[in-house]
Formats: sequence, structure tokens, C-alpha cells
Amino acid sequence: MLTELFLEVARRIDGAVVVRDALAGDPSILDRALGGAPDARVHVLSFGKVAFPMFDGLVDVLGSTRISGGLVVAPETRFPKDPQVPSGVTCLASDHPEPSMRSIEAARAARDRLQNLTEGDRLVVLISGGGSAALCLPAGDLSLDEKRKTVREVSRAGANINELNTVRKHLSAIKGGQLGIATRAPTLVLALSDVVGNDPGTIASGPFSPDPTTFAQAVALVEKLAPSAPARALEHLRRGSARELPETPKAGDPRLAHIDYRLLAGPERVADEARRAAVSKQLGTGVLAHNTESTVDDLARAYGERARREAGRPGLPRVFIGNGEPTIVVAGHGKGGRATHLALLMAREISGLQRVGFLAAGTDDRDGSSRASGAVVDGSTWTRAEAAGLNPGAALERSDSETPLKALGCLVRGPGTSNLLDLHLLAVGA
Repeated sequence: MLTELFLEVARRIDGAVVVRDALAGDPSILDRALGGAPDARVHVLSFGKVAFPMFDGLVDVLGSTRISGGLVVAPETRFPKDPQVPSGVTCLASDHPEPSMRSIEAARAARDRLQNLTEGDRLVVLISGGGSAALCLPAGDLSLDEKRKTVREVSRAGANINELNTVRKHLSAIKGGQLGIATRAPTLVLALSDVVGNDPGTIASGPFSPDPTTFAQAVALVEKLAPSAPARALEHLRRGSARELPETPKAGDPRLAHIDYRLLAGPERVADEARRAAVSKQLGTGVLAHNTESTVDDLARAYGERARREAGRPGLPRVFIGNGEPTIVVAGHGKGGRATHLALLMAREISGLQRVGFLAAGTDDRDGSSRASGAVVDGSTWTRAEAAGLNPGAALERSDSETPLKALGCLVRGPGTSNLLDLHLLAVGA
């Protein structure tokens, strides 16, 4: 049942569906973007994990003949075998979760296109999670390896997305509003948020948004979380902190005045759709967590206590719904991510409980280094893992949650057409 609910939520938050419904429901969004010039040439830049579904939704509303040119950039894992796009639109495969030379080539292509647009053109930008890696252009003379190593160390130390992007933006030539000031064309940005709080400056590291963070903050984060980061990366941040380098554009910067930014959906949409889906199946619902950013260990303890408490109460089957972006400190080199790790922790917490199940899954198609979105477990999962010699406790210690869950058939995978953070479902009595 939990897997069925998850897949229903994934269908409801499909990127094409969200874009199409938003624009069809409020035609004035596109009308304002075209600035009273319905015949103006429209150029499109779509990038991130949901680049192709979002682009398809735009074409459904705008029509392919209205698009004069564009660029669609998505990780290879999200790249269609035979992309169907209008003439003049280029499709580039990039990489995620870590950027590659393809990410640099894509970023240069995007910047070059935007710089060539004029005030008479119109630009529609479609942004989704994963955009930070899809478009990557290190600042100054920094190498990709230097930037990548610094960001990786900060991430593995347990930094939240805001902290991670503070560092990313100040090691980048395009993030933190810098891509936005590269074009003079009136620009409409449509975004799907994969960050708690839906801060435009954090989604894909905010390439079209003012940046409230500073070089000084980035320096403090790297010194605290990544003391062995490449020396040249730290030196770059220190030069910026000393005002030897220009800061990223801030709120009120007139160079960003031509940008109209619209958030189409964020993590809260996931919980809302899960609630609707559960009610449609005549299940009772309750809140498990809201936009959580707790550690997976703390969440597992809290969810486990909730499961034991609810399991002792009579009543109809109930589903408790949570969402958010838990943090995890990677302690090994196994396969998995925060969702599979949380699911395996929960398998231990609810071990022995009858008619209790739990699902943790990202709303994209991959969880960390796993090839799954997440996993679903019940009161028998932990003991079955031990009986099969899978040693789930050791798997947790080496950050290898995928291995035992895969062996037991517990992994779940969504269609990969959205990315609005994680869904957590605790079912009791079902």
C-alpha cells in the first residue's frame, strides 16, 4: 500500500503536470512574460533533474512554434533516448550528483546563449533540483576538481542545503544571480523547489536570484567543515571575503530587475498530495513531520516512538505523513542515501511490530548513490535481514543501506519526473 501511495504522489507532482496546470490555470503569467509582445521570440533554458518534463509542460501550453531556440540540460540518468524538442532547441546531457566536464560545457553554452539575447527577446527559464550540478562553471581560474572536492567535503560533513549552496555559489561563475545578470532579455523563471523553505537563492544555487550569503560565510563553513579542502579554493574564498573579488548580486541589484521569478511547487506539495491520495483510499491521516531537516538518526528515534505509540491504539488503518530533507553524515563508501538509510533505521525501530510499515523515498528516481528512490519496510524486515546473514547493523555503520534492502526486495523507485524532496509514510493498522 505504501508503495502504491508513493507512486500516486509521484504521478500528481510530475513536472510536466505542474508546469502545464500552473500556466493553463493562470494565463497572465505568460502574458506578462511576453511583455505585451505576443509575437516576440521566446527562448527557453531548462535545467536540472526535471528539465525535460518541465520543458514538455511548457510546450504543451506555449506551443512548439512559439519557441525560437533554447537549451535543455539534464543529468544523463534523466535524459530521454530520443528527445522530442522543437527545431532550434539543443539538448545536452550533464551529470549529477557531482558535476563533470559536461556540466562545465553546458554552463558555458547556457551563458553564451543568454549573453547573445537582446531586450527584444523573451527568455523562459525552467529550474529544478540538481541544477547546481547540471550547470557548473568554477569561478576565476579554479579547476573543476578543486571546486568539486571542496563541495564534496562540506557535504559529507553533514552540511544542510543552505550551507552547501553558500559554498557552491562563491566558488561559481554563474550561481548566486550571476547567470541572471548575463542577459538583457526580459526573463520569466519557473521553478520547482527541492529545498525546505523554497528560497529562490538556494534552489539550484540561485543562478537567477539575489544571493543573501557572503564570501565570509563561505570561508567560515569551509574552515569548519572541510579543513582539508584544496588550498586554492579556500584562498579564492578568502580573497572574496577581503573584498578583492566582487560579491554575488544582492537583493535590490538593478541588474536583476528584468527577472520575474515564480515558484510553482515545493516540498509541501508532496505532503499535500500524499494526504489527498490517502484520503481517496479511505485511510485516516496524521502529521508525522513537516519540512523536517533533522538528522536521519534523530528522525528514526522520533518516528519509532510514534510507531510504537500508535500501534497500541485501536482504530481504522492510518497513514502518518512527513516530508523534508533529513541530513546524514556519510561514514563509509557503501551504496545508499538518506532515504534508504532512514528506512533501514526504521526497520530496526519497528522490528516486531505487527501491521506497521514505513516508507522513505525521494521524489526523484535516485537516493544518494543508490539506484532507487528509497525503500519500504515493516516489522519483519530487520529480523529477515539478520536471518539472511545481511548484517543490517554493519550496513548502517558503513553507509551501505541499499545492500540489505535490495536483497530483501524493499527498494522502491519513482518515475523520475519530479524532485520536491522526500516523502515519509508511517502506516499503522494497514
